Amino acid sequence: MQLDKFVLAQNMAFLISIPPESNLAKLLSFCLATKARVNTSGTEILKITCQLMENPSNLPYWTQDVMGLDFDYSSEEWKALGEMGIKDAAQFMAAVSQELDSLNL
Repeated sequence: MQLDKFVLAQNMAFLISIPPESNLAKLLSFCLATKARVNTSGTEILKITCQLMENPSNLPYWTQDVMGLDFDYSSEEWKALGEMGIKDAAQFMAAVSQELDSLNL
């Protein structure tokens, strides 16, 4: 299998393994709702997401920054953000971390 197809298969397996009601699924749904990829390079997006992983308590600022990368806060982005139900960023990201640890890949 070609490397790009393997990477795609690996990412698809990861996504299929995530329970739809989990905080991880909500975070990924938010990421899919953003339009940042239109105006931002993949390298820059990777840098931004790595910053979140290094400082998970910055989640509220991170979501605002990601939504604003395309200079437009769409209704889809606001909806996905609301569905995350974040009351405590540290607690939300701790749950994401636990969910990642429990995935059986």
